[in-house]
Amino acid sequence: MLSKTTWCAAIALASAASVATAAKFQLETAMATKTAYWDQSKDPLDVFDEFVEELEKEDEDKYSLVQIQSVVRHGTRYPTKSNIKEIDAFLKMLQTNYSSVIPSWMRTYQLPYNVSIEGILSSTGSTELKNYGQRMRLSVGKSIPVSYSSDKFVLQHTYKSRTKDSATSFASVFFQNAANVTYIEHPEGNDRLLRFFDECPRYTRDVADNENATSELTQYKSSSAMLKTVDILRSKLNLPSTAPLTVADVETAYSACSFDLALFHRKDNWCTIVTEDLVKAVEYAEDLETYYTESHGYKINYEIASVLLRDIVQYMTDFTQNKTSVVGNFRFAHGETTMPLMTLLGYVDRTKLRADFSPRAIEKRKFRTSRLALFMANLEFRLYQKKRNGEFYVQVRVNELPTEIPGCDDVFCKLSEVQDIWKTYLESYDFDKECSV
Repeated sequence: MLSKTTWCAAIALASAASVATAAKFQLETAMATKTAYWDQSKDPLDVFDEFVEELEKEDEDKYSLVQIQSVVRHGTRYPTKSNIKEIDAFLKMLQTNYSSVIPSWMRTYQLPYNVSIEGILSSTGSTELKNYGQRMRLSVGKSIPVSYSSDKFVLQHTYKSRTKDSATSFASVFFQNAANVTYIEHPEGNDRLLRFFDECPRYTRDVADNENATSELTQYKSSSAMLKTVDILRSKLNLPSTAPLTVADVETAYSACSFDLALFHRKDNWCTIVTEDLVKAVEYAEDLETYYTESHGYKINYEIASVLLRDIVQYMTDFTQNKTSVVGNFRFAHGETTMPLMTLLGYVDRTKLRADFSPRAIEKRKFRTSRLALFMANLEFRLYQKKRNGEFYVQVRVNELPTEIPGCDDVFCKLSEVQDIWKTYLESYDFDKECSV
């Protein structure tokens, strides 16, 4: 394996290149949780790829891949019903009251989606999952069987159709006999594994349904930076200064642009009425909300993901003890599943996000949902066996990139070591107690 010094040097070089290119604004990768999946190994372009490839080739002869597990957010979906209604109401208001001045494309424009398809996986999302399945198949090679059998594989999803469709899209290319795959659907209201956020009354009371939990977001929405975006939008729409636009309208325009990009790869409609400053401001607002409802904002946000981590590690442990023959366990869920798990494992920056951050602090922040919680965000847990002595090692991949495991600080860590690092969540954490009200 590459020495830790060499690996760290590679990461440092990649980070330096990333900082150097950070100033280049990319609209497609600034849509917060509505960002379409993108290959982050290409940012920076060659540096990270070279070292990852070298690492994998060098370790290929030393380790055997024996099991792979993943937790995957569904692919790009259509807007939800409430989101569609907001966009449609905003559009109709503009067409009714300002048809003579708004951009020409908007005057007779109709939304390319309606509530009949709200929230379902789009064809773009299906393609994301198929491409992911192809990349994983190439990555695991012959180490993991190409044919599905129920004793070797588990594929599970939530009650939402977009997660089931994501699972079937993935399986359609990962397996040679995809028609034979059996899927496990966790029922609505009884899904502690993949929708733990729905099964924790204290989380619902203290965070999800508590406006005070996102007070920083509330403050930021009334900041000068956000109020400035109202003027920007009014100008882009050619509206008079008296037009009663709000911050909510700005968020609606941003959302409409994000779906134009994610679903149709279009910049010629909604995205023409947003600017870089507007997008950056709303993106930060979106990040504030996610930080305080799904990440480091409150411990309960991410500690409830312990039940999922425990299940993942149990499958690894059982395999090493010959208690299971499962070599692939693929879980398809939601952003509210992947973000808490990433946070729990230490892959999310802890810096507290605040409403009064300076423009520079906002620009330099490391917490970005457009990288962490985008459509099809994923975590992979790969179990390897060292050929020389039979010891078991774990590798975690975040959005397909091999990543150092916090507490071990290497990309290959002994299973026994990660069990010790995660011991509190694997053994001590009591979901029922912590979630009781």
